[in-house]
Amino acid sequence: MDNIIPEKYIKNIKISYLNPGITFLVKNLTKEILLEFWVDIRIHEDPNEVPETFYKFLKVCNSFSVFVIKSVEEVDKSVEQRIKIKLSDYNDEFVIIDYEILKKNETDFIFEIIKKANPLIGLILVDILINSSKLASVFNTSKELIKRGYNPDSTIDEMVFASMVGITGGFSGAFNRSILYVESNDHFEVLRALGPGNAKEAHQIYEAFETLEDNIEPYLERYDNGVKYFSNLEKYLKMYTLDKKVILNNGLFLQAIQENKTIKVPVSRIDNEIVNLLDLRGEIAFSPFYTEKDHLAFFICDNRYTMRSITDEQLDILDYYAKECVMMWQNKLFQNTLKRDAEIDSLTKIGNRRAYEKYVSSLKYTKNKEISIAIFDLDDFKNINDKYGHSQGDIVLKEFSETLKLSMRDSDKIFRYGGDEFVAFINEIDKEKVYSILKRVNLNWKKKNKHTFSVGVARGNSNQIDTLFEKADENLYKAKKLGKNRIVID
Repeated sequence: MDNIIPEKYIKNIKISYLNPGITFLVKNLTKEILLEFWVDIRIHEDPNEVPETFYKFLKVCNSFSVFVIKSVEEVDKSVEQRIKIKLSDYNDEFVIIDYEILKKNETDFIFEIIKKANPLIGLILVDILINSSKLASVFNTSKELIKRGYNPDSTIDEMVFASMVGITGGFSGAFNRSILYVESNDHFEVLRALGPGNAKEAHQIYEAFETLEDNIEPYLERYDNGVKYFSNLEKYLKMYTLDKKVILNNGLFLQAIQENKTIKVPVSRIDNEIVNLLDLRGEIAFSPFYTEKDHLAFFICDNRYTMRSITDEQLDILDYYAKECVMMWQNKLFQNTLKRDAEIDSLTKIGNRRAYEKYVSSLKYTKNKEISIAIFDLDDFKNINDKYGHSQGDIVLKEFSETLKLSMRDSDKIFRYGGDEFVAFINEIDKEKVYSILKRVNLNWKKKNKHTFSVGVARGNSNQIDTLFEKADENLYKAKKLGKNRIVID
């Protein structure tokens, strides 16, 4: 184009800003139309009198080779400026964009082309615009998923749920079913599955949601932390696993895994074990990715109950959400690692003061939880450091934390409060049972260490946690005053 358009216009062409939506529209149009667009232009002799939209169109011509400028005529009147476009093999059909349209924005320009163009061109443009609107909806959905993914309190399970909602929701992927398999030793097992369990349930779901699926947020609000199953489909499929061979011995699946690519697979090319288990019909979409420790995972999605063919747009959306799921998965693992490192005492490998404060805060909002608090203090620990050195003191602290972990129950929580003080939250208030647990700690400690410890304990309700801590601290003080090496329970 540069050798046809006079040099005086080139700078303005280069600096003109073209809406990315226009670029997307033209790029997809050129995929559908194999012919050239021949262009004749009349342009004002003064570059400053040329409308911005005119320069934007010339930039399109410069960017896409299917637009061929055949002639350039300079005029001295603004109103005489125009663009004439016609398909190379359609001599009698053309579109003229006059000065009144050129003065307006790109939207008016595109609308004028759709109005005046060959019906086939207009239809293709409208189809591209509809699909681009769908992509905009997908990205809007994605924005909500990413926002939740970066929430420190969200979980990997919640992110998987969000991705599967995006894959199956009518506002986005619109698949009937989405099943996530993950590698486990010599087989693949269902991690989560979303979708109807049978045709009857599918019909009920589609009736209930046919007018609602325009926004992902109401669906995400339905996520229940700790829910056992996302759907009846998942409840059924979790009873079964897939042998690795039926996946890795399939040439199409293996190629998709090697190329990290989402593909469409006819059911006729799938092992009968999978077909029968998942009750497959027609075709499926297969989207592989890797989770932590290079464990293979994959989505299997289909339109089982609507029996629609899987579209290229559905494949693109599934591929997008699968890759986004990986990104959020890895990000959540990284967040969890940082959180764990921030809340784990580096010496004893149990919860630190920060973790303790967080747990106490959560207990304050737990109604009517009966609990006991035990505060442990190593007797004469300063003498250990002074006599044997801090390295020996560190060994004693590590051994004591190991004793606590060995002696306490899985339901109990242990923290290093600071220095040689440890705090345990025991899910029990019966005095004899609490005493029995603490005696077990003492017995196990005596087996490996000659040093002693004292414990102060308070029992009560979790909504009075601060008062309980003060009482336990008072009882620890009593234990010390009574000669150490003892347990004091209120």
